[in-house]
Amino acid sequence: MVIIVKGLPCTVYNKTYDNGETFRLDCRTQCTCQNGTYACASLCPQENISPQGLCRHPRLVEVPGQCCREWMCDNVNMERPPNCEALVTPWAECSSQCGLGLSRRMSNANEACKPNNETRLCQIRPCHSPPLVNAKYARHHHIRKGHECKATIKSTIPVRLKFGDCRSRKTFHPKRCGSECPSASGGGGDGNSGNGIICAPELSTTVKVEFLCRSPVEGHDRLDGAVPGDDLWEPVRRPFSATADDYVHSVYVDVEWIVKCTCRRHVD
Repeated sequence: MVIIVKGLPCTVYNKTYDNGETFRLDCRTQCTCQNGTYACASLCPQENISPQGLCRHPRLVEVPGQCCREWMCDNVNMERPPNCEALVTPWAECSSQCGLGLSRRMSNANEACKPNNETRLCQIRPCHSPPLVNAKYARHHHIRKGHECKATIKSTIPVRLKFGDCRSRKTFHPKRCGSECPSASGGGGDGNSGNGIICAPELSTTVKVEFLCRSPVEGHDRLDGAVPGDDLWEPVRRPFSATADDYVHSVYVDVEWIVKCTCRRHVD
């Protein structure tokens, strides 16, 4: 006779979860019950990485319609008007379903309390699907049928973010959305299906990434070098020497950071 020992459940805030069950404490924290105890991970990991360098007075701020908070910086040491009421619109969807795109919103989160158009870089998936998963990992990793989109794909090799003549100072392991949804009869590499179902970010945040550029262009004009459809991610193939390669101008740029993707119907 075989005795099967079932793991102990977890009771958290008067709710009981089975052993192995995944649950959320709030929209920023996901936990898993493990034999009577539970372990949690942040769904907004970039909140723990404060921008450095040219970012003055970094602070986390709430964004309407978005769970993850975002880092805000002051460009000059000024105080906001005392009667300033915060007005920040949600970020628009990425302008491209594959390759480099732009996302925009309106915000008065600045010293003068004046509404400004803000722009961030985004990439839901590469257009040509470069090998962001190394060959050894790919042989052992299998995404179950029906989970092609929901199993958000994370790069297992380090990449630099790039646009125009700018490269990120640090390397990253970005996430991307799958190329097809399970309900689609056939899909292409751009993530669109024939029945209007797309694989798109369900949860994302905005991070300030420090880029080193060759030209000293500042402000929104800097993003003029971002070519739609280019690959935002560049696999690291050799050591990066900012001085030797003439990348000497530092600039912080907002970038959408994907946390989780899902299949949903595309709305024009």
